[in-house]
Amino acid sequence: METQPVGWHVHTWGQEGDGTKLLKEGSSDISTNMHVHDLFHEDAQGFHQPSQPWWRIKVFVWEPVLFGTWDGVFTTCMINIFGVVLFLRTGYLVGNTGVLLGLLLVSVVVLVALVTVMSGIGVGEHCGVGGGGIYSMISTVLGGRVGGTVGLLYVFGQCVAGAMYITGFSESVAELLGLQSQWAVRCMSAAVLLALLGINLAGVKWIVRLQLLLLAVLAVSTLDFVVGTFTHLDPEHGFVGYSASLLSSNIVPDYSPGENFFTVFGVFFPAATGVMAGFNMSSDLQRPEHNIPVGTLAAVLTS
Repeated sequence: METQPVGWHVHTWGQEGDGTKLLKEGSSDISTNMHVHDLFHEDAQGFHQPSQPWWRIKVFVWEPVLFGTWDGVFTTCMINIFGVVLFLRTGYLVGNTGVLLGLLLVSVVVLVALVTVMSGIGVGEHCGVGGGGIYSMISTVLGGRVGGTVGLLYVFGQCVAGAMYITGFSESVAELLGLQSQWAVRCMSAAVLLALLGINLAGVKWIVRLQLLLLAVLAVSTLDFVVGTFTHLDPEHGFVGYSASLLSSNIVPDYSPGENFFTVFGVFFPAATGVMAGFNMSSDLQRPEHNIPVGTLAAVLTS
């Protein structure tokens, strides 16, 4: 039997005794320290976490919440597709390109969106959808360096898109209230941004709840727009209803100075970028490999 140094003892681990280690006397409390460290692990926080005030428990979401196809993916995609571009620039599109070329332009946008969605679904089925959404998928296919670079560009694009949506909302509300000052639009945009930040800090559960409310508002507003084309006629302001003469006069393009097909396409194309919003919910879904394809395709076809 081999002798051990004075003050050392043999420590074994594993069920079959497949390993030994020499520990100095007094260092046996490492396991105790590890046990104490485990007490502060996320799985044990529920037993040792001090009681939170009721308002923090009700407002802030501490436990992870997983969503399904319709509340997690479908709603998110619909909210992003029916954005400020669709409401504020559809008339601009038809007025410049006409009815036929406008239908072609929208079809091209939808085709590009479908190709992107099908590519994402294919990557998700073969490589899996990680917790990082688009960034995780790109990193899996192209590697961490390319994925990190594209991920930074994607995040920057999301920030620009958020600024566009907030500015469009603020300008519409300011025009409705009769406020023509740019500072009114800027202050309103800052207030909306802070409100959205608070909702994000409260947790994804509140985000989905707000999205369900916004989706209902968007559905009512879209229905109101369609019904208004039949019921609200005001020839003095251009609302003359459906007629063959109106269709014939808008069938061909009539571009404003400085506009062409590609400038109109560039203005309207951001409406299709919302189809990827469902992929970014991957870490909050119950079954991402099933929820993302069904919810995203349903949102594209519905919109």
